[in-house]
Amino acid sequence: MKKEIGSRNKKILIVILVAFLFAAVAVFGVYKILTPQRTTVYIFNDSYSAGTQVTSDMLTGIEVDSNVVVASSNAATGDFLVTVQNYQSVITSAGTLRNDVNKGNIFTSSMLSTTGGNRIEMVMRKNAVAVSIGVNNITGVTQGLTYGSRVNVYANYNESTVLLLQNVRVLETSFDSGNLANVTLEVDTADSLKLIHAYNYGSIHLGLVDATGYQFTTQDNPTYNLNGFATSED
Repeated sequence: MKKEIGSRNKKILIVILVAFLFAAVAVFGVYKILTPQRTTVYIFNDSYSAGTQVTSDMLTGIEVDSNVVVASSNAATGDFLVTVQNYQSVITSAGTLRNDVNKGNIFTSSMLSTTGGNRIEMVMRKNAVAVSIGVNNITGVTQGLTYGSRVNVYANYNESTVLLLQNVRVLETSFDSGNLANVTLEVDTADSLKLIHAYNYGSIHLGLVDATGYQFTTQDNPTYNLNGFATSED
């Protein structure tokens, strides 16, 4: 009889231990689910301009969730941001900033150029050419012309005016004694030849356009002369 009671108590004890272990595992699982995993990412301590060499003293680490939501799907934070896991390798070959950054911006590897180059080069399209031309407050449209502005380029030859290029991006403007003096435009190779030729053998006038709503003129290189509008040949 005592042997049967002892065996029964042993079974009850085993059941209690198994139940306790199961409860502990369940509690730990819930804790892991409810407690987000953390990782370290980096933010800029100050504002820096494109072309600045990135160094560790420009950055401060902060803790964030180790997963982010991208396009309604979970993804590892390290797939998009510089984290503690890849920080050293990124800093070692960081290169320079492609664009201006502001204080508090999160540091990502896509911000960097490992090929060097100046500030203008960092913001250019691939295969684009930067061409600078001399302008003044009239031919350059406005003193307020700045990086990112979009312009049409008109070329004047003798008694004719040609719409040479449309919706061209301004990469930089420079001033002389407070007056607009030069504009650097982003063009492709073929248009760079047209622009330089027009500048050397005619005169250039810019027209500011709204990049979000400007409609391209479908007629190729429309020309205006003393007889009115005509179509010029390429």
